[in-house]
Amino acid sequence: MKKPSLDRRLRLDFLYVALPPLLAVAAVILGRYTWQTASSYAELGQAAIVESTLVLANESVTRIENGIIRADNAVLSAVDLDDLDALDARWRYRAEELSPSIRAVLVAEDDGEVRAFSIRGDDRDKWAFLYLFRERVRGDLELRTLPEGRLKHLHKTYGSQSYLFSVQCVVHEGRRLHVVMHHDTGFIVREQIAGLFSTAEVQQQYNVIDVDTNRVVHGKDLSHAGNFLVGIRFPTTLYAWRLQVAPTRAGELGARVESQRRIETVLIVSSFAVLFFGMISLLVASYNERQLSNLKSEFIANVSHELKTPLSVVRMFGEMLLTNRVKSDAKRQQYLEIIVRESERLSALIENVLDFSRLERGKREYELRVDDPVAVVSRAVETFRYRVEHEGIKVTFEADDDVPTLALDAQSIVLAVINLLDNAVKYGGATPVTVSVRKLPRWVEIAVRDRGPGIPDEDLRRVFDRFFRTERDRGTRGSGIGLSLVKHIAEAHGGRAVASNHPDGGAVVAFTLSLGTQASAPVRASLPPPPADLSAPGGG
Repeated sequence: MKKPSLDRRLRLDFLYVALPPLLAVAAVILGRYTWQTASSYAELGQAAIVESTLVLANESVTRIENGIIRADNAVLSAVDLDDLDALDARWRYRAEELSPSIRAVLVAEDDGEVRAFSIRGDDRDKWAFLYLFRERVRGDLELRTLPEGRLKHLHKTYGSQSYLFSVQCVVHEGRRLHVVMHHDTGFIVREQIAGLFSTAEVQQQYNVIDVDTNRVVHGKDLSHAGNFLVGIRFPTTLYAWRLQVAPTRAGELGARVESQRRIETVLIVSSFAVLFFGMISLLVASYNERQLSNLKSEFIANVSHELKTPLSVVRMFGEMLLTNRVKSDAKRQQYLEIIVRESERLSALIENVLDFSRLERGKREYELRVDDPVAVVSRAVETFRYRVEHEGIKVTFEADDDVPTLALDAQSIVLAVINLLDNAVKYGGATPVTVSVRKLPRWVEIAVRDRGPGIPDEDLRRVFDRFFRTERDRGTRGSGIGLSLVKHIAEAHGGRAVASNHPDGGAVVAFTLSLGTQASAPVRASLPPPPADLSAPGGG
């Protein structure tokens, strides 16, 4: 019969060992999947916003580029290579209409020699521009390597000013000529870039940045837009600049995304924590249930032993009397007293078990009636003294003179006192026992003191737990429910039960009765859930 039980225990132990890792792995997989799913949805939402912003930025860049190229083509159409002297007449006087962003036009040879020149400005502007072209720009344009018919742009900063040049190589009468056009970047910024969007709100959400210096050419700083900021470089014309566009309320969107990410993180971590604590609670509850089951098994074994011992004594002496094997009337009287004493002991044990059973089922009722606690305790002491006087144990009773009457259940108080006395005799080593009744400011205290070894300090707070017994006293008879009953009787009377060690040696176990308890109809009481720590065997 032991093998199935052992196999079942091994299977349960294996389950307890294997379950936490399995739950942990499942939690990690679930958490990772949840995180990835939430992140994917967040990234999809962010990508949709960025994509729509990117479309808007591309459209804006294309519009600026097309405007610059249209101006270039308008100038190229106006230049007559057969009559270069007429450049002013064909372009300058119509420049504002044909190409408002172009400030100057010149025609040059491969070596950079200027064949014709026209500028929208005065002589000072003319000579300053020609100097800049000859000294710096023509080398950067690489006129000799420019393919025929190709429109090329040079966007570069000279000094502290940004310049944009357009150039196209044209073969005329066997000679390579280059039409060079200078765009006013300030005009492009003021008139074209600044007017990209019509509403003031959207105009606050884009800017133009110099790629090399990271300087804001137009607009304001948009670093607050974070991941929602989209940047597009101008591909062929203003390629040293980058147009940056952010969605309206980009800062709010970024804060919302970050807040959502934090919330998701907190939720996932909270889920892990709940799962972890749930798993721990499950294991603790399972462990406590097993411990409680073991303690109940030990309780049944102890009670069985406690019942068997007086029954065996009663049976043995009863058989001796029945078979007339008693030698004298004195012996007959002695055997009858033993039978009565063991019967009383058996009755007390059965009463304890029945009371405990009623408490567990919530059917224990207390009838609180006004009575004298000194008289009630005195009756209990006399009853117990009669039971132990043959063992030579001295029981002393002390009481204050001013102890008042109060509402109590006399039968329960007698049971509690007898349980305390029984414990004092069992664990006190047959030393003298003192029972006292004292009046305190708000309670009446009933205490029982022995002169034995006392209670181990680490067990003082647990001696009232059901089934608890100290390791030192496991060999002593007892069921482990006596002090638990005392505790609940005290609480039903508005008091509490306490245990301590007397400075002069021995244990003091006491309970109090509230002076404010009122007489009432029967009060039903039940045992609370078992304590969380049931690792030690029971006592009482």
